[in-house]
Amino acid sequence: MRGRLPARRHHPSQRNWDSRESPGPNSEASLSRPSTGRVLAAGALALAVSSPVLESVEPPLESLPAAAPAAAPAVVDPQPALLARTALRASRSAVRRSTARPVAVAVRAAQRSAQRETQKIATLRRAAQARRVAEVRAAAQRRVAVRRAVAARRAAAERGSAVGARTRSAVRHRAVPKRRTVTRVRTSMRMSSVIAFARSQVGKTYRRGAEGPHAFDCSGFTKRAYALAGLRLPHSSGAQAARARTVSRSAARPGDLVVGPGHVGIYMGGGMMIDAGNPRTGVVYRPLYAGLHIERF
Repeated sequence: MRGRLPARRHHPSQRNWDSRESPGPNSEASLSRPSTGRVLAAGALALAVSSPVLESVEPPLESLPAAAPAAAPAVVDPQPALLARTALRASRSAVRRSTARPVAVAVRAAQRSAQRETQKIATLRRAAQARRVAEVRAAAQRRVAVRRAVAARRAAAERGSAVGARTRSAVRHRAVPKRRTVTRVRTSMRMSSVIAFARSQVGKTYRRGAEGPHAFDCSGFTKRAYALAGLRLPHSSGAQAARARTVSRSAARPGDLVVGPGHVGIYMGGGMMIDAGNPRTGVVYRPLYAGLHIERF
């Protein structure tokens, strides 16, 4: 497509030219003189003829895309960067706290557990020490009690042997003279076994409710002695006295029953009797004392 030729520009020397004043540019005089301007004009003319002039194509306004509004210059806001750094620091500190906190909790739990174990061990040690002290004290008390019991038994045995020896010597010393001085008393055969048994038991110990062979009380002693004569008596001083009849002291014979308040014995003649009196005397040979009377089966 060929465009329109551009309008020829007039040289300033050609503006407001009047042919009447001087010859024009195309006059013979001007053509006969070589001029730089003419040379340039001829070159331009030749160029215009040889190459077509392209018209500038201007697209319609409707076909052009709407121009994007010019973006406002970016303003650098320092606040987001600061917030990012703060968040990063907070996350790092949170991570450090999250990693350090379980460790601290575990350490405190271990310390508390160790304290509890230490307290438990101390409590067990104190309890064991208290038990050992109590066992030592109990063993010492048992040893003391055993020693005391042994000493008491030895003392009782010594007292019993001493009393028995004194009683037997007294019986020997007293019985012989009295037999020589007293008149002959007729004694039945069955009472002689009672008297012999009573003499053989002198020196034995007294124990409440005992009937022999190593200890007696008063009614147990008489019950065992009269059983040798064929009499079955109850183990009671009152019941034994209820089965006999009272006789005077002047009419008393060896083998008769000596009766007192809550007490019984065996009359041996000559104002003497054998009875299990009390824990202090045991079975003893001694004189009749006030408050006693004689009964006979």
